[in-house]
Amino acid sequence: MKLSNKVKRTGISEIASCFLILLLAFSHGCAAAESTVSNQIEEKPDFELQHGDRVVLLGNSLIQNDIEYGYIEYALTTRWPQKDITFRNLGWTGDTVHGEARSYFTTPPESYELLIQQLQEAEPTVVFIGYGANESYGGAEGLSEFKKGMQTLLDEIKKMGAEAVLLSPIPQISGLSPDELSARNEDIRLYASAISEIAFENEIRYIDLFSPFEDYDHPDQLASDGIHLNQKGYYFLASVLEEELGLSVRTWTVDIDFSEQRVDTHGPVEILEDQFNNQNITFTANASILPFPPPATDAAMENKPVIRFKIEGLPEGYYTLKMGAMDIRTASAEKWSDGDGITVKQGILYKQASELKEKIVQKNQLFFRKYRPTNRTYLVGFRSHEQGQNSKELEQLGLFINRLENKISQLRKPRPDNYRLIAIE
Repeated sequence: MKLSNKVKRTGISEIASCFLILLLAFSHGCAAAESTVSNQIEEKPDFELQHGDRVVLLGNSLIQNDIEYGYIEYALTTRWPQKDITFRNLGWTGDTVHGEARSYFTTPPESYELLIQQLQEAEPTVVFIGYGANESYGGAEGLSEFKKGMQTLLDEIKKMGAEAVLLSPIPQISGLSPDELSARNEDIRLYASAISEIAFENEIRYIDLFSPFEDYDHPDQLASDGIHLNQKGYYFLASVLEEELGLSVRTWTVDIDFSEQRVDTHGPVEILEDQFNNQNITFTANASILPFPPPATDAAMENKPVIRFKIEGLPEGYYTLKMGAMDIRTASAEKWSDGDGITVKQGILYKQASELKEKIVQKNQLFFRKYRPTNRTYLVGFRSHEQGQNSKELEQLGLFINRLENKISQLRKPRPDNYRLIAIE
């Protein structure tokens, strides 16, 4: 800042006073700026997908490999079951913000042009972006080029009228010596920090995946090779995603007081009707969100809330909770009233949840075959004059994808279920 002639002519003590005032003002301004930033973060509206949204998942193997599990899409599509929301997974193993892994022998388009073309064809309204892990091998020297590439990509997405959400990379879990692993993760952390800054500068959402995975007690359980996540890893990732987006927990509890013939609920569920008869109770529960279908091992259940029932005031004895014709749980009156109640890990809702996730996986596998055909050169590339007529098979895949999406739309809506608590004679 250039001093004015008036300041130049001022005495030494007055100059010192001026600079003191400026320093105090600057400090106050910084504090105010920090306060403003904090307020902006706190006041950011809750994340919500809208009717008609097309959500695209874009990135490297972290995104692509969820095609096998479907947990990311499941986490989001079940949140707004009444809205027509569709998803496309454009993940590509080894990819970067420059689209480097998307190259074919066929040119044009070049690899980055193909990335943008694929994005445009997906017609996104929301794009979750998971890059940074591959670029981080470039260390601090490659950071500037990564930032430039990410900003260019964000600008392209903005031109499409879509909202972007940035995901950090996850740490490498194992596969290196302790010193090498520490150095590797410092590079990944550096890029995660850069992604956070880019998100702030562009006023878009940032999801920190690095810290939760770094803090996980037994991270080796989450990856098959120390780098790529397994089923439990994606289950955990989806859990983190929901929390970082500020989405409410899926836990719901039914509290029944038998002696007072009262039924209360907590969480995303309501009781449509209830009836007390001798030592039996009948009620209809209508959940607004499906539970998460757990991985094959029950150990992963600790990461996700579940359904609970607490029943007090029962006469001594044993009671069976039934859901339709299915026996859910048998326990003593004392056990039904203990603590937070009894956790339920099975039933029609879990069966529906598992079927939904299965359809999501099937749909994503079909879409993978459609947008990444193994014989792309012959179907749509420079040799399409030889077998280009077979590209109609890609259109047929599109029809199957639409049918599966209709099925997904039906399955993501929880159905009201009838429960009965029956005394065992």
